[in-house]
Amino acid sequence: MKFLANQKLATRISIITTIITCSGLLLWFIVSSRVSSLVENDISNQMTDAVESRDAIINDYVTSAEEYMTAFALSSEVRELLQNPEDPELLQA
Repeated sequence: MKFLANQKLATRISIITTIITCSGLLLWFIVSSRVSSLVENDISNQMTDAVESRDAIINDYVTSAEEYMTAFALSSEVRELLQNPEDPELLQA
């Protein structure tokens, strides 16, 4: 009889331990998936910000180069050289 009572107690302890372990695993899975999602979103936002800042730098550089080339092409020296391409003095200048 005493053995049977001890076995019932052991069974209860095993069931309670199993329930606690399963609930802990479920809680860990939920927290892990949420943290993973937050980290993924944060990394995506950081990468988007980095790409946008590089894009702004490149656009500024290209715009500056276009303005420089336009100003150079519209200069009087270039126009005179295009009108007289064989003039050695203009080529020297």
